[in-house]
Amino acid sequence: MDRLDNLQVLRAAAAGAVLFGHVLAEAQHHFDVPLALSDWPWTRGVDLFFVLSGTIIAFGLLHQRPTPAAFFAKRAARVVPLYYLFTTLMVLTVMFTPGTLKDTSFDPMQILSSYGFLPYARADGRIAPVLSLGWTLNYEMFFYALAALCLWAKRPLLMLTGILGLLPILAPLMPEHAITTSWTSPLLWEFVFGIGIAALWRRGLRLSAVLALGLAAAGVAWLVIGTAQGWPRWISAGGGAALLVAAATLGPTPRWPRILVRLGDASYALYLSHRFVLRPLTLGLVPLLPATPWAIAGFVVVACASALIVGVLIFTRLEVPLQSWLRDRRPIWRAA
Repeated sequence: MDRLDNLQVLRAAAAGAVLFGHVLAEAQHHFDVPLALSDWPWTRGVDLFFVLSGTIIAFGLLHQRPTPAAFFAKRAARVVPLYYLFTTLMVLTVMFTPGTLKDTSFDPMQILSSYGFLPYARADGRIAPVLSLGWTLNYEMFFYALAALCLWAKRPLLMLTGILGLLPILAPLMPEHAITTSWTSPLLWEFVFGIGIAALWRRGLRLSAVLALGLAAAGVAWLVIGTAQGWPRWISAGGGAALLVAAATLGPTPRWPRILVRLGDASYALYLSHRFVLRPLTLGLVPLLPATPWAIAGFVVVACASALIVGVLIFTRLEVPLQSWLRDRRPIWRAA
């Protein structure tokens, strides 16, 4: 399969939505005024990442059969270095400038679990690593580990789908713990949605431009309405994300502006880094601005633009060279 720019643009949209949602939340909190669009489910962009991950991993396993070690090593090489970097930055922030943080405190067990991608319940009950954005990476790494184990099976995708489908059903039988709560969450079904979309593509299903556009519009509407109505997240956000990913995967690929594809390439760096850009801007810029519509709009624009620029710079100057260096020195990752 040719590389689908549609999926990269959808990655850019997902990371951009999370960024915009966090900027609006910061602006609304610190300016203490209600903002238009702040109630939209912008941060549900992470559910898009889950469905996309299911689709992309399924595509990879449909076209090649790496060893479990090679598969997991390649995925870990993609995820771990940048995540460890920003987790370490957060740990240093917690240790030396805790006053700049809203709801994170020094907890050695939380820090250790963060580096191990193990779900951990904080003192306030929220299950999150010290870099709170990393809760999604806990799910991703669990998904990769299951996929690697299933490569021992004759039909790995079928087994992977079965395990992911069964785990949330078993949740009532599990002891109450952060790990069991996360690893039996219905959010795992969002990976299954992505695998199903890849299966439809493999079977030859294609959509016209009109149908794909309609499906994408339906996905956005489903996401917004379902969240407003209080539907379970895996139905509202997961279902809406699945419709969007299906439209992007099964529909035609237009000629996207190169910058959108580039932002999709940089989406992981943007996702991990944007809080480190937003927080200093909030602490340094907001106190200087009046709570007027134009000042708030200016803050939102500056914050979003700054985070995008930093995310792209981290991708081009750090992530790309680092990934190239790792590939050159680890033959097992090249084999994957």
